[in-house]
Amino acid sequence: MRLENWFITNPDTSQQEVLKVSINQNLVVKGAAGSGKTNMAIYRANQAGDNSFVIVVYTVALKKMVRYGLTELGLDKDRVVHEWSWIHRGIEISGALYFHDSQLLILQESDNNIRYFMAIGGCGTYNDKWEKRYNTSDYDTAIQTGKYLNYKVAKIENPLEVSIDFDEWVSDFLYRTFYRRERLFREIQVLDYNFAPQEDKFIPSGFLFKEKGLVNYLIIDEGQDFSISDYKSNFISKAGKAITIFGDTNQQLYRNRGTNVEEIVEHFNYPLKKLDFNYRVPITVAKVAQTIPQPHVDLLSNNRKNNGKSDFPDFPKPIIKKCNSEDEEIQYIVNRIQTEGLDDVGILIWENNDVKKVYELLASKGISTQVRYTVNSNTISGFTKVDTLDFTNHDLPCLLSFHSAKGTEFDNVFIPFANDDNKTDRNAFYVGCTRSSSRLFITYSRKLTNLLKDANSQDVVYQ
Repeated sequence: MRLENWFITNPDTSQQEVLKVSINQNLVVKGAAGSGKTNMAIYRANQAGDNSFVIVVYTVALKKMVRYGLTELGLDKDRVVHEWSWIHRGIEISGALYFHDSQLLILQESDNNIRYFMAIGGCGTYNDKWEKRYNTSDYDTAIQTGKYLNYKVAKIENPLEVSIDFDEWVSDFLYRTFYRRERLFREIQVLDYNFAPQEDKFIPSGFLFKEKGLVNYLIIDEGQDFSISDYKSNFISKAGKAITIFGDTNQQLYRNRGTNVEEIVEHFNYPLKKLDFNYRVPITVAKVAQTIPQPHVDLLSNNRKNNGKSDFPDFPKPIIKKCNSEDEEIQYIVNRIQTEGLDDVGILIWENNDVKKVYELLASKGISTQVRYTVNSNTISGFTKVDTLDFTNHDLPCLLSFHSAKGTEFDNVFIPFANDDNKTDRNAFYVGCTRSSSRLFITYSRKLTNLLKDANSQDVVYQ
């Protein structure tokens, strides 16, 4: 994914209308795939003028992208929070986490920025409230003597207090040592510690988080995936001044949980703004993708991809390929990537288990990928995660589910296993197809999905 192309630096007229609305006013913004909703969420945060905002996103993958956009505007990149973290943790602090011993954590934010945190007691988190239990005797002694573990230490003005959590099930040793969201640490200067990532103990999937603090402005992306109850309990009541919601009903993935944008507007009586233009999806792909939702949508009238010049023959038509087996589908993808030297590739799949299967198949062929998937396991927590996504790397294909792909875009999108008996959700399939900013390849090995039945045969290339 080309983040430098994804991030908007010159908002159009409809986007400017959103930004004309005071950040102190509640607002709902509706826009189709490719209209720049996530970008406008970042610009909306910029209107706060300080760091009293939080952007809540529905997927961890989208959080990584928003961090990039916040950095581009000189904002605190940690003010974007995955919705589960918003409810159960606080503000996550990005960086690689290590420990010297059970009392001293090391956060590597960058090669030149290392921060140290010393245990001072315990805490419990209950929604947006922390219950802190201080035991600062070791910390107080270290500050008074200027020594801890034979290292020189010093106090930091307004030291940050954090707790630790894990994005994945980790070893019993780490749980016994650090617990989950139960130990409290305070930042401290360690003046002569020679941090060495290869020698200090890395905490896989570990991260620090701090209290939410003052949140005047809450900004919700992919707002259609949250329920009216979610808004009442977890969002509106937590915004000190105002809330802004960005969404698209046609990209709602969970019908039993989410809601449509119009219902949000009606229920809360918030004003509505619309983003009019499509910048991501080329006309060639839009002709097919717009026939997937029911009722059909219009992705052509205000299409500004490549200044409106993204129809055939300037852009290739989507390819629908019939294969004899799922293995043949994967080999077809490998051949296209290698033969044509494709980069910025997204391989998008409906089922999480199929993401793992494709990952292992590609690995067996010597193809490295960036991947995110969650699968069942025998661990107590009932799940494991694999997440190596790095959207700044254009060379390695990104392999992820339709759910994780929300908000992303790739020059080349492959959608395998588009069989009718797979019962892919209509909105999810629409999300997958509209991630393409140039080429779209759909493969199947049994009967082609009925979700493409309304596509004009002249708008695709059948192979």
